[in-house]
Amino acid sequence: MTIDKKPDVIPAITGDIVYKDPLFIMPYLLEPYKVGILSYASSMLSTTAGYPLDSIKTRMQTHSYKGAIDCLTTTIKTEGIRGLFRGMIAPLISTAMSRSMTVSIYTDTKPYIANILPAFNLDYIQDPHTKRFIQNFPVSFLSGIVSGATISLFACPFELTKIFQQIVIVVNKDTKVNLNSTVLPTKVIDVARNIVKYEGWLGLYSGYRYHIVRDSLSAGFFYSVYETMKLQLQLTNAESDFFSETTKPKIDALCVPLSGAMAGCIAWGTIYPLDTIKSRYQRDILGNIIRQKLGLSKLPITPTKLTFPTKEMYRGFAPSITRSVCVTMIFFSAFEYLMKNIA
Repeated sequence: MTIDKKPDVIPAITGDIVYKDPLFIMPYLLEPYKVGILSYASSMLSTTAGYPLDSIKTRMQTHSYKGAIDCLTTTIKTEGIRGLFRGMIAPLISTAMSRSMTVSIYTDTKPYIANILPAFNLDYIQDPHTKRFIQNFPVSFLSGIVSGATISLFACPFELTKIFQQIVIVVNKDTKVNLNSTVLPTKVIDVARNIVKYEGWLGLYSGYRYHIVRDSLSAGFFYSVYETMKLQLQLTNAESDFFSETTKPKIDALCVPLSGAMAGCIAWGTIYPLDTIKSRYQRDILGNIIRQKLGLSKLPITPTKLTFPTKEMYRGFAPSITRSVCVTMIFFSAFEYLMKNIA
Protein backbone atom coordinates (compact mmCIF):
# COMPACT_ATOMS: atom_id res chain seq x y z
CA MET A 1 0.00 0.00 0.00
CA THR A 2 1.34 3.40 -0.94
CA ILE A 3 1.09 6.22 1.56
CA ASP A 4 1.01 9.71 0.12
CA LYS A 5 2.61 12.20 2.47
CA LYS A 6 0.74 15.36 3.20
CA PRO A 7 2.45 18.11 1.25
CA ASP A 8 3.47 20.12 4.31
CA VAL A 9 4.89 17.23 6.33
CA ILE A 10 8.67 17.26 6.48
CA PRO A 11 10.41 13.99 5.52
CA ALA A 12 11.94 12.28 8.53
CA ILE A 13 15.43 13.16 9.83
CA THR A 14 17.34 14.29 6.75
CA GLY A 15 14.65 15.86 4.61
CA ASP A 16 14.82 15.50 0.85
CA ILE A 17 18.27 14.62 -0.51
CA VAL A 18 19.63 15.37 -3.96
CA TYR A 19 22.85 13.47 -4.69
CA LYS A 20 25.34 15.45 -6.76
CA ASP A 21 28.64 13.68 -6.22
CA PRO A 22 28.21 10.84 -3.67
CA LEU A 23 31.27 9.26 -2.07
CA PHE A 24 29.82 5.79 -2.42
CA ILE A 25 26.80 4.13 -4.03
CA MET A 26 25.04 1.54 -1.89
CA PRO A 27 24.74 -1.89 -3.54
CA TYR A 28 21.28 -2.52 -4.93
CA LEU A 29 20.55 -5.37 -2.51
CA LEU A 30 21.40 -3.20 0.51
CA GLU A 31 19.63 -0.05 -0.67
CA PRO A 32 16.33 -0.82 1.16
CA TYR A 33 18.31 -1.08 4.42
CA LYS A 34 20.36 2.06 3.92
CA VAL A 35 18.83 4.02 6.82
CA GLY A 36 19.34 1.14 9.23
CA ILE A 37 22.92 0.42 8.16
CA LEU A 38 24.08 4.03 8.28
CA SER A 39 22.35 4.77 11.57
CA TYR A 40 23.94 1.63 13.06
CA ALA A 41 27.41 2.76 12.02
CA SER A 42 26.77 6.26 13.39
CA SER A 43 25.42 4.88 16.65
CA MET A 44 28.44 2.61 17.20
CA LEU A 45 30.70 5.65 16.88
CA SER A 46 28.65 7.83 19.23
CA THR A 47 28.04 5.04 21.79
CA THR A 48 31.75 4.29 22.10
CA ALA A 49 32.57 7.98 22.57
CA GLY A 50 29.97 8.51 25.30
CA TYR A 51 30.16 5.22 27.21
CA PRO A 52 32.48 6.29 30.08
CA LEU A 53 30.05 9.10 30.96
CA ASP A 54 27.14 6.66 30.82
CA SER A 55 28.97 4.37 33.22
CA ILE A 56 29.54 7.25 35.66
CA LYS A 57 25.88 8.25 35.36
CA THR A 58 24.64 4.76 36.27
CA ARG A 59 27.00 4.45 39.24
CA MET A 60 25.95 7.85 40.61
CA GLN A 61 22.25 6.99 40.21
CA THR A 62 22.58 3.76 42.16
CA HIS A 63 25.30 4.55 44.73
CA SER A 64 26.54 7.45 46.80
CA TYR A 65 29.45 9.57 45.59
CA LYS A 66 30.45 13.12 46.41
CA GLY A 67 30.15 14.04 42.75
CA ALA A 68 31.06 13.04 39.22
CA ILE A 69 34.80 13.60 39.82
CA ASP A 70 34.70 11.45 42.96
CA CYS A 71 32.89 8.70 41.03
CA LEU A 72 35.44 8.91 38.21
CA THR A 73 38.50 8.81 40.46
CA THR A 74 37.08 6.07 42.70
CA THR A 75 36.24 3.90 39.71
CA ILE A 76 39.69 4.32 38.18
CA LYS A 77 41.38 3.71 41.54
CA THR A 78 39.47 0.52 42.32
CA GLU A 79 38.83 -0.89 38.85
CA GLY A 80 41.23 0.91 36.53
CA ILE A 81 40.35 2.63 33.26
CA ARG A 82 38.67 -0.59 32.13
CA GLY A 83 36.05 -0.03 34.83
CA LEU A 84 34.69 2.93 32.85
CA PHE A 85 34.17 0.64 29.86
CA ARG A 86 32.80 -2.32 31.81
CA GLY A 87 29.78 -3.78 30.02
CA MET A 88 30.35 -1.86 26.79
CA ILE A 89 29.87 -4.90 24.52
CA ALA A 90 26.15 -5.13 25.31
CA PRO A 91 25.34 -1.50 24.43
CA LEU A 92 27.59 -1.61 21.36
CA ILE A 93 25.30 -4.36 20.14
CA SER A 94 22.00 -3.26 21.64
CA THR A 95 22.23 0.53 21.65
CA ALA A 96 23.57 0.70 18.12
CA MET A 97 20.99 -1.82 16.93
CA SER A 98 18.22 -0.09 18.91
CA ARG A 99 19.11 3.31 17.50
CA SER A 100 19.28 1.83 14.01
CA MET A 101 15.88 0.18 14.37
CA THR A 102 14.40 3.26 16.04
CA VAL A 103 15.50 5.53 13.20
CA SER A 104 14.14 3.07 10.63
CA ILE A 105 10.81 2.69 12.42
CA TYR A 106 10.55 6.43 12.96
CA THR A 107 11.28 7.15 9.31
CA ASP A 108 8.72 4.59 8.12
CA THR A 109 6.10 5.57 10.72
CA LYS A 110 6.09 9.30 10.15
CA PRO A 111 4.09 9.34 6.87
CA TYR A 112 1.49 7.00 8.42
CA ILE A 113 1.11 9.21 11.49
CA ALA A 114 0.85 12.27 9.24
CA ASN A 115 -2.07 10.69 7.40
CA ILE A 116 -3.80 9.52 10.58
CA LEU A 117 -3.75 12.90 12.31
CA PRO A 118 -6.49 15.29 11.21
CA ALA A 119 -5.44 18.06 8.85
CA PHE A 120 -5.96 21.62 10.04
CA ASN A 121 -6.39 24.65 7.86
CA LEU A 122 -3.41 26.82 8.75
CA ASP A 123 -3.65 29.25 5.87
CA TYR A 124 -4.35 32.05 8.33
CA ILE A 125 -0.87 31.63 9.83
CA GLN A 126 1.54 33.87 7.99
CA ASP A 127 4.76 33.05 9.84
CA PRO A 128 6.36 30.02 8.09
CA HIS A 129 8.22 29.00 11.28
CA THR A 130 5.02 28.76 13.32
CA LYS A 131 3.18 26.97 10.54
CA ARG A 132 5.91 24.40 10.06
CA PHE A 133 6.13 23.79 13.82
CA ILE A 134 2.38 23.14 14.16
CA GLN A 135 2.37 20.88 11.12
CA ASN A 136 5.30 18.72 12.09
CA PHE A 137 6.02 18.69 15.83
CA PRO A 138 2.98 16.50 16.77
CA VAL A 139 3.71 14.12 13.88
CA SER A 140 7.36 13.77 14.87
CA PHE A 141 6.53 13.39 18.56
CA LEU A 142 3.98 10.60 18.04
CA SER A 143 6.23 8.84 15.53
CA GLY A 144 9.04 8.94 18.08
CA ILE A 145 6.77 7.47 20.77
CA VAL A 146 5.82 4.57 18.49
CA SER A 147 9.45 3.84 17.60
CA GLY A 148 10.65 4.12 21.21
CA ALA A 149 7.93 1.83 22.57
CA THR A 150 8.59 -0.76 19.88
CA ILE A 151 12.34 -0.87 20.42
CA SER A 152 12.06 -1.11 24.22
CA LEU A 153 11.10 -4.78 23.79
CA PHE A 154 14.48 -5.43 22.23
CA ALA A 155 16.56 -3.04 24.31
CA CYS A 156 15.46 -3.84 27.88
CA PRO A 157 17.36 -7.16 28.37
CA PHE A 158 20.55 -5.69 26.91
CA GLU A 159 20.35 -2.60 29.09
CA LEU A 160 19.78 -4.72 32.19
CA THR A 161 22.93 -6.74 31.50
CA LYS A 162 24.82 -3.50 30.85
CA ILE A 163 23.76 -2.08 34.21
CA PHE A 164 24.71 -5.34 35.93
CA GLN A 165 28.22 -5.13 34.47
CA GLN A 166 28.56 -1.43 35.31
CA ILE A 167 27.64 -1.75 38.98
CA VAL A 168 28.35 -5.38 39.87
CA ILE A 169 31.48 -4.47 41.85
CA VAL A 170 29.82 -1.76 43.93
CA VAL A 171 26.62 -3.79 44.42
CA ASN A 172 28.76 -6.61 45.77
CA LYS A 173 30.29 -4.20 48.30
CA ASP A 174 26.78 -3.28 49.45
CA THR A 175 26.12 -6.91 50.45
CA LYS A 176 28.92 -6.60 53.04
CA VAL A 177 30.01 -10.15 52.24
CA ASN A 178 33.42 -10.98 50.80
CA LEU A 179 33.05 -12.60 47.39
CA ASN A 180 36.00 -13.31 45.18
CA SER A 181 35.70 -11.04 42.16
CA THR A 182 36.43 -13.95 39.83
CA VAL A 183 33.11 -15.52 40.87
CA LEU A 184 31.15 -12.48 39.76
CA PRO A 185 29.57 -12.72 36.31
CA THR A 186 31.17 -10.07 34.16
CA LYS A 187 30.61 -11.30 30.60
CA VAL A 188 27.34 -10.59 28.81
CA ILE A 189 26.41 -14.26 28.44
CA ASP A 190 27.28 -15.05 32.06
CA VAL A 191 25.29 -12.09 33.32
CA ALA A 192 22.25 -13.10 31.25
CA ARG A 193 22.50 -16.71 32.50
CA ASN A 194 22.60 -15.57 36.12
CA ILE A 195 19.57 -13.33 35.66
CA VAL A 196 17.60 -16.16 34.07
CA LYS A 197 18.80 -18.64 36.70
CA TYR A 198 17.67 -16.61 39.70
CA GLU A 199 14.81 -14.50 38.27
CA GLY A 200 13.56 -16.58 35.35
CA TRP A 201 13.26 -15.45 31.73
CA LEU A 202 11.02 -12.56 32.75
CA GLY A 203 13.88 -11.36 34.93
CA LEU A 204 15.48 -10.02 31.75
CA TYR A 205 12.58 -7.54 31.65
CA SER A 206 12.89 -6.37 35.26
CA GLY A 207 11.78 -2.74 35.40
CA TYR A 208 10.25 -2.92 31.92
CA ARG A 209 7.26 -0.74 32.86
CA TYR A 210 9.70 2.07 33.58
CA HIS A 211 11.76 1.25 30.52
CA ILE A 212 8.94 1.44 27.97
CA VAL A 213 7.65 4.77 29.30
CA ARG A 214 11.17 6.19 29.40
CA ASP A 215 12.02 5.08 25.88
CA SER A 216 8.70 6.23 24.43
CA LEU A 217 8.84 9.74 25.88
CA SER A 218 12.56 10.04 25.23
CA ALA A 219 12.25 9.14 21.55
CA GLY A 220 9.22 11.40 21.18
CA PHE A 221 11.07 14.45 22.48
CA PHE A 222 14.35 13.39 20.89
CA TYR A 223 13.20 13.31 17.28
CA SER A 224 10.58 16.05 17.44
CA VAL A 225 12.95 18.56 19.06
CA TYR A 226 15.77 17.65 16.71
CA GLU A 227 13.73 17.96 13.52
CA THR A 228 11.93 21.10 14.66
CA MET A 229 15.03 22.97 15.77
CA LYS A 230 17.16 21.92 12.81
CA LEU A 231 14.56 22.83 10.21
CA GLN A 232 13.67 26.10 11.91
CA LEU A 233 17.34 27.10 12.05
CA GLN A 234 17.86 26.11 8.44
CA LEU A 235 14.74 28.01 7.38
CA THR A 236 16.02 31.11 9.19
CA ASN A 237 19.40 30.67 7.52
CA ALA A 238 17.82 30.38 4.07
CA GLU A 239 15.78 33.58 4.58
CA SER A 240 18.69 35.54 6.07
CA ASP A 241 20.80 37.98 4.11
CA PHE A 242 23.57 37.95 6.72
CA PHE A 243 25.49 35.03 5.20
CA SER A 244 26.58 34.61 1.60
CA GLU A 245 25.21 31.81 -0.56
CA THR A 246 28.53 29.96 -0.31
CA THR A 247 28.51 30.18 3.49
CA LYS A 248 24.90 29.09 4.02
CA PRO A 249 25.54 25.36 3.36
CA LYS A 250 28.18 25.41 6.12
CA ILE A 251 25.71 27.06 8.50
CA ASP A 252 23.13 24.40 7.59
CA ALA A 253 25.67 21.72 8.50
CA LEU A 254 26.33 23.43 11.84
CA CYS A 255 22.59 23.33 12.60
CA VAL A 256 22.79 19.52 12.78
CA PRO A 257 25.06 19.12 15.86
CA LEU A 258 23.44 22.12 17.59
CA SER A 259 19.98 20.63 17.13
CA GLY A 260 21.25 17.22 18.21
CA ALA A 261 22.66 18.70 21.41
CA MET A 262 19.38 20.44 22.19
CA ALA A 263 17.38 17.28 21.49
CA GLY A 264 19.58 15.29 23.82
CA CYS A 265 19.32 17.90 26.59
CA ILE A 266 15.53 18.17 26.46
CA ALA A 267 14.91 14.43 26.08
CA TRP A 268 17.17 13.43 28.98
CA GLY A 269 16.19 16.39 31.15
CA THR A 270 12.55 15.31 30.84
CA ILE A 271 12.87 11.58 31.48
CA TYR A 272 15.88 11.51 33.82
CA PRO A 273 13.91 11.03 37.09
CA LEU A 274 12.16 8.03 35.53
CA ASP A 275 15.52 6.67 34.38
CA THR A 276 16.83 6.99 37.95
CA ILE A 277 13.86 5.05 39.33
CA LYS A 278 14.39 2.36 36.69
CA SER A 279 18.11 2.07 37.46
CA ARG A 280 17.52 1.80 41.20
CA TYR A 281 14.81 -0.83 40.78
CA GLN A 282 17.07 -2.86 38.50
CA ARG A 283 19.97 -2.36 40.96
CA ASP A 284 17.88 -3.97 43.69
CA ILE A 285 17.01 -6.89 41.41
CA LEU A 286 20.68 -7.40 40.59
CA GLY A 287 21.62 -7.05 44.27
CA ASN A 288 19.27 -9.92 45.09
CA ILE A 289 20.90 -12.07 42.42
CA ILE A 290 24.28 -11.56 44.09
CA ARG A 291 22.74 -12.33 47.49
CA GLN A 292 21.33 -15.59 46.14
CA LYS A 293 24.72 -16.50 44.69
CA LEU A 294 26.05 -16.10 48.25
CA GLY A 295 23.31 -18.30 49.66
CA LEU A 296 21.51 -15.37 51.28
CA SER A 297 17.79 -14.70 51.14
CA LYS A 298 16.33 -12.11 48.80
CA LEU A 299 15.42 -8.71 50.14
CA PRO A 300 11.94 -7.31 49.50
CA ILE A 301 11.85 -4.77 46.67
CA THR A 302 9.36 -1.95 46.82
CA PRO A 303 9.02 -0.13 43.49
CA THR A 304 9.58 3.59 43.84
CA LYS A 305 6.62 5.74 42.86
CA LEU A 306 7.30 8.60 40.50
CA THR A 307 6.49 11.74 42.46
CA PHE A 308 7.46 15.31 41.74
CA PRO A 309 11.10 15.16 40.60
CA THR A 310 13.50 15.91 43.43
CA LYS A 311 17.20 16.72 43.52
CA GLU A 312 17.87 13.14 44.56
CA MET A 313 16.35 11.90 41.29
CA TYR A 314 18.85 13.97 39.32
CA ARG A 315 21.98 12.42 40.80
CA GLY A 316 24.45 11.83 37.99
CA PHE A 317 22.64 14.30 35.75
CA ALA A 318 25.75 16.34 34.88
CA PRO A 319 27.71 13.45 33.32
CA SER A 320 24.50 12.14 31.77
CA ILE A 321 23.61 15.39 30.03
CA THR A 322 27.23 15.82 28.95
CA ARG A 323 27.19 12.32 27.49
CA SER A 324 23.86 12.96 25.80
CA VAL A 325 25.12 16.16 24.17
CA CYS A 326 28.28 14.47 22.91
CA VAL A 327 26.51 11.33 21.71
CA THR A 328 23.68 13.10 19.89
CA MET A 329 26.00 15.62 18.25
CA ILE A 330 28.24 12.83 16.98
CA PHE A 331 25.35 10.60 15.96
CA PHE A 332 23.34 13.12 13.96
CA SER A 333 26.44 14.68 12.39
CA ALA A 334 27.71 11.27 11.25
CA PHE A 335 24.27 10.02 10.20
CA GLU A 336 23.33 13.07 8.14
CA TYR A 337 26.77 13.17 6.54
CA LEU A 338 26.59 9.51 5.54
CA MET A 339 22.99 9.81 4.32
CA LYS A 340 23.89 12.76 2.10
CA ASN A 341 27.11 11.27 0.75
CA ILE A 342 26.17 7.63 0.25
CA ALA A 343 23.57 7.22 -2.47
